[in-house]
Amino acid sequence: MSNDPSIAPIAPLRGEFSDAATEAGFLHRQAATILRDLRRGLLLCSLFYLVFGATDIAALGLAKAIVPLLSRLAIPFVAAACLFYARRPAASVRATGHAASAFTLCWAASYFVVICYRPADILLHAMAWAVMAMVIHVLIPNRLVHAAAITAGASLVFIGLAWTRHAVETRALSSLTMLLVGANVFGLTVAQRHARMWREQYWAQQVLTNLSIRDPLTGSYNRRHLNAGLLDGEIARARRYRLSLSLIMCDLDGFKKINDTHGHHAGDELLRSFATLVQTMTRDAIDTVVRYGGEEFLIILPETRLDGALELAERVRAVFAAQRVELEDGLSLGTTASFGVVGAEFGGSHAVTPQGMIALADQLMYEAKHAGRNQVRAKQLGQRVEKVGRVA
Repeated sequence: MSNDPSIAPIAPLRGEFSDAATEAGFLHRQAATILRDLRRGLLLCSLFYLVFGATDIAALGLAKAIVPLLSRLAIPFVAAACLFYARRPAASVRATGHAASAFTLCWAASYFVVICYRPADILLHAMAWAVMAMVIHVLIPNRLVHAAAITAGASLVFIGLAWTRHAVETRALSSLTMLLVGANVFGLTVAQRHARMWREQYWAQQVLTNLSIRDPLTGSYNRRHLNAGLLDGEIARARRYRLSLSLIMCDLDGFKKINDTHGHHAGDELLRSFATLVQTMTRDAIDTVVRYGGEEFLIILPETRLDGALELAERVRAVFAAQRVELEDGLSLGTTASFGVVGAEFGGSHAVTPQGMIALADQLMYEAKHAGRNQVRAKQLGQRVEKVGRVA
């Protein structure tokens, strides 16, 4: 993720991130909050809708109010079914939106049943539907376009019924129409503002978080993020599912001499070049590149056996050794790197700790340096047999 908030524009009409991947990330991170709000909204709507069944009895009498009451009584069951659908383990990030749309459609249909049985109270129904339209926008989390389509469509049907089937003064019908149009516009405006503010706050938090865990020079994760439990989490996951995990410790050769001879700007360019190369050659959103020290990098490779990590280290070593960085003064500069690779299998019972893996990778990397640099040393954790990469 970039640190620049301007690359995540929000579509003004939809109230969502214009980029689909960013929107999916937002929904994924806010899934628990959205589900909680959906549960709360459906519960309140169902409860108050049932309570207002008393007005059906008052207007029609108990015998004639059976159908409207049954229509109201169905809504809590619809709410329960929608919540069950949204809470399924395999539910997609859009499941809460689908559940919200299904509930609001059924809610509107149920209320039209009530309206048909109480045509004389059309003005009261208009006020009630105006409130319901605003509730759908504000209280029930859903995609803005879906909520707007449901409330606008239902309002048009309501207005059509009022003008064609009910003997109400034209002045009252005009007021009714304006009330419903105003309720839809007001609800849509509030919902759009809320959706936009929520996403702007989320993006600002993402930028701040990204700044706190990224190295500003290379874009790699920093040591702070590693110490916050990054490797611990990968080891815990590997142990739980009995997976492989590998680490690569990298160090640029002769870096101090480069800084002393050509200046820190030249060293920074080499660091950026190496980090970009590693990030390009690793798997996005799976592997993790950490700037471990001044010129040291740690690569975390989940679900990767030692052979795969050794092959990656060899490829990075060879490409970087052949790579040149063009400086502003016309100087072409290059260097090499040394690598220590550690692999661990979590199907066995031997203990694996983050400190142990990092210490072994660091030791192997220094062995590669002492053996002449521009080399790879590799070892399987818990075994005595070492695998030695080829020397350039």
